[in-house]
Amino acid sequence: MGKVTVEIDGKKLVADVGSMIIEVADEANITIPRFCYHKKLSVAANCRMCMVDVASLPKAVPACATPVADGMVIQTQSARAIEAQKSVMEFLLINHPLDCPVCDQGGECELQDLSIGYGEDVSRYVEGKRVVKNKNLGPLISTDMTRCIHCTRCVRFGQ
Repeated sequence: MGKVTVEIDGKKLVADVGSMIIEVADEANITIPRFCYHKKLSVAANCRMCMVDVASLPKAVPACATPVADGMVIQTQSARAIEAQKSVMEFLLINHPLDCPVCDQGGECELQDLSIGYGEDVSRYVEGKRVVKNKNLGPLISTDMTRCIHCTRCVRFGQ
C-alpha cells in the first residue's frame, strides 16, 4: 500500500493511501469529535459531527468518510470546521428531550460531553420534542429511542 503526506492542524503526517482523515488524526492524537464513527464498525457518516476543513474543498467535510490525498491540508479547529460542528450539534439536539448540557444522565452521556465542547448551551428550537418507543434489537443492545440521534451504531453493531 502506498503512502501520502498530509498536514492536520499544522502537523505533517505520513498515512496509508485510502485512510480516512479521522483515522490519521486518531493515530496522531488529534481530537476530532464523533458519534457514529467507531474504528471497528463500518463507516456510516450519519452524524456529521466530525466535520473538518480541507483547504482545497469549498465546504467542511466529514473526516470519517473522506480519504486522505497527498498534500492535503486539514484543519480541525478553523472557523469553518468549528461552525460546521456547532451547526451539526444544534441539529442533533433538535429532538433531544432535554437541552444538553443539562441532562438527567448525570455526566454519563457522550452527547452531553460533546455538546459542552462543541455546541451552544441554549437551543434556538423551542418546539415540542418527539417521543419514540424503545425498540427490541436483541439481548446485547439497550435502546432509549427518545434520545436517539440516528448515529446507527446500534444497528451496525447488531449486524
